[in-house]
Amino acid sequence: MKVLSISWKLFRIVCIVQLLLVATQLMIYAGRLFMGRTIIFSLIEILVHTLLFLFLYQGLSILNYNYPDTPLSVKQKRQFNILFLLNFLLIAFLFGHVVNQWRLIAPIIGFVSGGFRGYLALCSVFLFTTIIFIFHLIFLAGMYRLRREIYRQTTETWYSQFDENKPGQV
Repeated sequence: MKVLSISWKLFRIVCIVQLLLVATQLMIYAGRLFMGRTIIFSLIEILVHTLLFLFLYQGLSILNYNYPDTPLSVKQKRQFNILFLLNFLLIAFLFGHVVNQWRLIAPIIGFVSGGFRGYLALCSVFLFTTIIFIFHLIFLAGMYRLRREIYRQTTETWYSQFDENKPGQV
């Protein structure tokens, strides 16, 4: 039975929350597709959030099925590498969303009435995109660490098998 450390359990929670946030964004942009104004931008948003969702799903499946010492298959490695590179490039896209949302709310934040609820209503989209961006940075770092940990564990297991079978050892 595989026992996950507390840091990997927290990583799993971040992955699940991020998966829900990205799925929500994906549904929002799919809904905007039918509004008819910016179809191309909505299609790009759907593509970006689909890639984010696929990588999050792959990360959870690697954590569940391959951690700590089950090696990745060639297909898993190839998919991981492609999705990791694409998601690394999508950081700029997500950061652009954060900056765009801030640029939209910054000029009008002084005119909000209604106290905390008014600020929260105005800043909710900004907070949503910022949380997705921060969680995605955490996720990418965690996926890199997970991949290195699985590689280290499998090579140690592989080497220990050959060390145990050496003839002539006392």
